Amino acid sequence: MQQLPQADNLPLFNWHEIDVIQKQRQSLRERIDRMRPNSHRRVELTARLRTLTTQQIALQLKMKAER
Repeated sequence: MQQLPQADNLPLFNWHEIDVIQKQRQSLRERIDRMRPNSHRRVELTARLRTLTTQQIALQLKMKAER
């Protein structure tokens, strides 16, 4: 059985940051879906979405490594 970390060792800041990034990604996804397929703004927002996704994955990997 996997042992849970003690409450004082939990990286709560990272969880909050991941949650914020997830909300930003969802908002971008909704905006992207409303735009024309080849619009410049859509391309820019898609690039921003990829950046946020990369940040989120990096934080998750960092948290996993800290366990």
